[in-house]
Amino acid sequence: MKKITLAPLTICLILVMVPGISASLLADIASETNTKAEQHFEKANELLKRADYAAAIAEYERVTTLSSGSKIAQDAQYWIGQTHFRAGKFDAAQATFAKLIEQYPASAIVPVTKLMVERVRQAKENEEIRRTMNNAADKGFIIDPDTGVKYTKTMTFVGKRDVIEWTPHTHLSPNGRFLLQGNTVVPMDGSDPFELVDSQVQSPSWSPDGKKIAFISNDSTISIVRVSPETGHATGSVRKLLSGDYNDLEDISWSPNGGNIVFRICDNKKHPDIWTLSVEDGSLTKITNDSIPQLDPAWSPDGTTIAYRQPFGSIWLCPAEGGIPRKFIDNTRGGLHWSPDGKWLFFNSQTFSAWTSLDFIRLADKMELTINPPEKVGGYLSWSPDGKKMLFFYPSYDIIWGMKVASASGGPSFEPVQYLPVYGARWNLDSKMIVIQGEDNKGDIAMRIVPLAGGESFLLDMDVSVDGKPFPYCVSPDLKKLLFNVVKDDKTDLYVVSISVKDARTTAPAVRVIEGWSRRGGFNANLSWSPDGSKLALIHKEDIWISNVNGEKPMQITKTPETECWPAWSANGKMLNYKIYFDKSDWKTEHRIIPSQGGNPIKIFKDCEDFRWSWSPDSKAFAMVSNAMISISPFDGRDTRQILDLKRQGLDDAYELCWSPDGKYLAFMGESKKGNNNDTEYQLFRISVEDGGITKLATDDTDYKYSISWSPDGKWMCYLYEKMGKVRPEGTMWEADFEEIVKKSLD
Repeated sequence: MKKITLAPLTICLILVMVPGISASLLADIASETNTKAEQHFEKANELLKRADYAAAIAEYERVTTLSSGSKIAQDAQYWIGQTHFRAGKFDAAQATFAKLIEQYPASAIVPVTKLMVERVRQAKENEEIRRTMNNAADKGFIIDPDTGVKYTKTMTFVGKRDVIEWTPHTHLSPNGRFLLQGNTVVPMDGSDPFELVDSQVQSPSWSPDGKKIAFISNDSTISIVRVSPETGHATGSVRKLLSGDYNDLEDISWSPNGGNIVFRICDNKKHPDIWTLSVEDGSLTKITNDSIPQLDPAWSPDGTTIAYRQPFGSIWLCPAEGGIPRKFIDNTRGGLHWSPDGKWLFFNSQTFSAWTSLDFIRLADKMELTINPPEKVGGYLSWSPDGKKMLFFYPSYDIIWGMKVASASGGPSFEPVQYLPVYGARWNLDSKMIVIQGEDNKGDIAMRIVPLAGGESFLLDMDVSVDGKPFPYCVSPDLKKLLFNVVKDDKTDLYVVSISVKDARTTAPAVRVIEGWSRRGGFNANLSWSPDGSKLALIHKEDIWISNVNGEKPMQITKTPETECWPAWSANGKMLNYKIYFDKSDWKTEHRIIPSQGGNPIKIFKDCEDFRWSWSPDSKAFAMVSNAMISISPFDGRDTRQILDLKRQGLDDAYELCWSPDGKYLAFMGESKKGNNNDTEYQLFRISVEDGGITKLATDDTDYKYSISWSPDGKWMCYLYEKMGKVRPEGTMWEADFEEIVKKSLD
């Protein structure tokens, strides 16, 4: 007979009865352990973002030790594998993922872990990570092949110092010893960055003597703080210079003598004008008073003139003390600056890209000069302290338009393709591939087919005979047709062509479905495929038109003085939902539903600026977000049923409602404000339509998400994201002699 021991039970009883070891104490210990594990997990995530792989793994391992077997420990083990993978240690990654699957076979983390196992296998076959470095840059200089200008690398930023994400709002101190981006000061001597002040900092700007920094501390406050030019640290408390009921407060620039600040601001909810502010007494002077917004004010080096631009490309010059402005030139870009000698105005329209060209205009004769630095040099940063050299910064960060997949049962996200732009996506009917709008090897927009498990994507061969260069948009819901446009002589025509996803090619001649397409705003706001792929709902001349893909003449189904947008078909193809704008000045809106064959609206939703909604798969109901609730509203007029209170879930809003194919669940992106700075997190959720049960998906990802879609088998969700991300090992600073740039660019 098997011997039974009672020792474990005896020990448990003793622990319960020993004075001081109570259930509440054990709960407190467990809570403290969980808190420490979460702190280490967050620290590990930050280290991973900075590509400090060894330190990140050490923090993740602390999580697995502190909270062995828990959900957060499983997540930590998964991210140890991810970290090994990103570091190029494929065997270690493979072993980590395999162990995770073996230890927790029933965990929600297993589906995405299996995808990573396949990804690592493919990476081992290639034996390389998709990171590119220019060989010439490693030599410390680049010779521009077009002009012969020499660009010299002066500094490298790695590790904790690699925090400069983009350059338009990054400023060099007048003595050249510090960089300032937001609230972060980066010393140029190699020491660690530090925070300037204990508050929010936007659009900071050094005073000409380097002893003060002005910044926007919120939407309606300009503040100033004294700093040491030698240490870069604040030497006094923050002092408010301007606060009040203002809007669009931006674009701070100092006068050369440091006595005044120029900026743009909107008072009384009118268009932004240019103002100056005395640093000494806070007195305000309005420089412009126009019905057109004024942007990018910049003080001339001699202090006599303020340059600014208007939204449609004209540059104006105005006396710094106020007076009658005069137009200087038309057709210029944003990002307005003066050269240190005051002889040139130049413009860079850089947003989040690491590289940009520069347009110079000489004030004496309006001669124009365009400078295109080599891409690896990056974007314009500043002038050297002596005013003789231009400085450029090539950050390790860049804007990323990507795509991720999440298991519908939970767990972390998975990225089928990395370092490949994704602007649109649609599932293949077998749920094993995704057709994306991305780029080809030349950077042109192209359609790609991406395996769900990752691996090499491949281009759809777009062989069409049209007069002009085709720009592909998206494939139809049945994946049998591709929509593209051709722009020629300022006229846009829309075409549809039959395709085979299996063979990755077009299969028939293209058909023009609309000639001279007149649209406004983004693509998604203007067009929608019917569910069967036979028709298109188009916003054309600010009304809705229905176009058959066989090339028949389009049919106009609305004719209103308002502006229509965002058409969306019901699942049965019988109805269209759309949004209209009544007054473009206050953006008053309304949602309407009309028959897809035309006629009067059959449902109207008024005053729905915060409205979010989605048709059910059977077209008998729609989900909507209103008054901090997600509700289901039957189309037959029965009572609306509330299924989720956003506030009770700690959410401020919800977007991108998307039904599962079987109609049992809704996916959505929840928005929530976190911390004292109201940092925004965006989380993917799944809720049950029946009982409101909620599950958090893509648990590792809090970035903004859009274009959420379920796979046809209901097991996965795909979504797109746009964020600033680290794509290179280091940031680098470059310089070039300005006289050489001008001379060789003109030769």
